[in-house]
Amino acid sequence: MTALLEVKDLEVKFKKDHEFVSTINGVSFHIMPGETVGIVGESGCGKSVTSLSVMGLLPKEYSQLGDKSTIEFNGQRINGLPELDYQRIRGNEIAMIFQDPMSSLNPVLSIGYQLVEMIRNHTNLPKKSAKARAVEMLEKVGIPRATQLLNEYPHQLSGGMRQRVMIAMALSCNPKLLIADEPTTALDVTIQAQILDLMRTLQIEFNTAIMLITHDLGVVAEVCDRVIVMYAGRVVEEAPVADIFTNPKHPYTKGLLESIPSLSDEKERLHAISGSVPLPEEMPAGCRFAPRCAHATEPCYQFIPPRVKMSDSQYTSCWLYSEDGGVG
Repeated sequence: MTALLEVKDLEVKFKKDHEFVSTINGVSFHIMPGETVGIVGESGCGKSVTSLSVMGLLPKEYSQLGDKSTIEFNGQRINGLPELDYQRIRGNEIAMIFQDPMSSLNPVLSIGYQLVEMIRNHTNLPKKSAKARAVEMLEKVGIPRATQLLNEYPHQLSGGMRQRVMIAMALSCNPKLLIADEPTTALDVTIQAQILDLMRTLQIEFNTAIMLITHDLGVVAEVCDRVIVMYAGRVVEEAPVADIFTNPKHPYTKGLLESIPSLSDEKERLHAISGSVPLPEEMPAGCRFAPRCAHATEPCYQFIPPRVKMSDSQYTSCWLYSEDGGVG
């Protein structure tokens, strides 16, 4: 089966003091049709920048992709497409749920206006049919009195309701790929569970692949098929979700899992990874995690670790598992 999304050697540079500094370097991964892939890592690791790169939403005057960067969707290279062609894909075949629905929805336009206009921009439906489709999608995401809600404004809705509206908007054109950037961060635990259950239900109905951006490993365990672990703009591990939790390989992945609070021992001290993520202009020459890694050796500070195949479906970038030990 051919991958729905294929990202190869993604490099993203941002303008800083009249020069471009690389923040993401050499990121490669794929997502299959109907698959849910979680991209995890602490704040600043490049998760959201990666998703915005796929959507073609990075500010062009302040950012640029590396020459070798390739983003293929449904067999077509989409990075470098003219903006008009990208707009036909964005919102139609690839949709995104942003982290904060309050800032994603226009506060001065009604829910109905925003939803109907989005549907009409990507389909040939007349206004009446688009409105009917909007009501149908609001009902699918579990919103009561959907018809009346079309006349309401974002500030009149709760956070959970606004997030449901965003999901309805994202899925209204039956996209092949849904990018969800921290879709449950600002919601309480009960609403989080409802939103995740809703996304699973709609995924089964529409066979939509999901790229889930999150730092919440509990969410990852519940909904993801595979996990991509990022650190400081690079992929450090990739594996099925069960292997990530039962047999992690990279020291950073292990550190993330050890940082999860234990419910069995209330007096257990919470583990923390020492140090902090380096600034883009201060990235180490070798492994970017080396300054924070208890297992780092001399090669880790000098050479970029290779991608090592640990099993048929698990990969890690770490000198601990390399045969040459980092020489050459």
